[in-house]
Amino acid sequence: MLRFLFILLVSLVTSAQATTVRVGFQTGDINTLLMYAAQTGQFARNGVEVKLTPFPAGPAMLPALAAGEIDLAWMGEFPAVTGFSNGMPIEILMMERLDFTNVRLVVNPAAGIQTVADLKGKKVAVSVGSTSHNHLLRALSQAGLRQDEVTIVNLSPANMPPAYVAGQVDAALTWEPNVGLMEKAGARPIATTRSLGMITGGIWVARQAFTKDSPAAVQGFLKTWREAQKTYVANPSEVRQYEAKRVGQSAQEFDALIARQTASHPSFEQLLTADFMGPPGKELDSRLMKHLQAIGAFLVAEKRISATPANWAPIFNTRPIQDFLRAEKP
Repeated sequence: MLRFLFILLVSLVTSAQATTVRVGFQTGDINTLLMYAAQTGQFARNGVEVKLTPFPAGPAMLPALAAGEIDLAWMGEFPAVTGFSNGMPIEILMMERLDFTNVRLVVNPAAGIQTVADLKGKKVAVSVGSTSHNHLLRALSQAGLRQDEVTIVNLSPANMPPAYVAGQVDAALTWEPNVGLMEKAGARPIATTRSLGMITGGIWVARQAFTKDSPAAVQGFLKTWREAQKTYVANPSEVRQYEAKRVGQSAQEFDALIARQTASHPSFEQLLTADFMGPPGKELDSRLMKHLQAIGAFLVAEKRISATPANWAPIFNTRPIQDFLRAEKP
């Protein structure tokens, strides 16, 4: 009885001290660690009450961030660069996931498409100004085709499978779970992020004001993320079940989806290396920074933004991770 009362008291105290963090996530992408941490109360145990807000895709989160309606957002690199380039006071706290085959170009075999070169004159679904659009342009360039030699159909990821099944497009370029749905309907993959020599993944973006004003909440979020990563390594099925339920898949179906992604979740230590966000003071030389700058050039060329940032340095804020790692040391 005394043990029960003690646990109840600790729970009440933790709840009273918890800070509400408004988090945006994409319904059209896979959020394995986030759903696990939220559904099992991990955030609350670390003093963070997470309020999840769904969005169809990353670009839709930008107005919510600008209006201060959400504090953190899980998105791709393209909306983050778009928002930052347009003067939004946002910053990238970490790259949560690196994908190698999550983004795929799939084609309808009945349309006579065997290679990327066969896309000439065909209808291809992409989300214009996004990762999928950029992947398509790289694929076309490598095949010696121009963008105007295909008919681009601008669709959200969720609208691509119905368009494919209805025969409204001959090919599509997007990510899980929707690319997997098209493959289930007979589409055949002919290119991936890896085969095109590109990188992509998911990042956590924050309002600068939130990071500055709520450092304890940020640390609680990072602590939860660290714990979720460790649990995922030790017991993948335990962590995956919550996101599998959200997307309506069995454990076996979701395991197959994860295998198709070929994703990795870098540790905080890895994030502070040149392969990701760079060591402190050397962020501008990191692979991820070069990647973002290339995205900026793409967005300017496609007239999605008017110019790239004069100063890229503030787009990264690795100080919270640095503080976390220092505090974690015995």
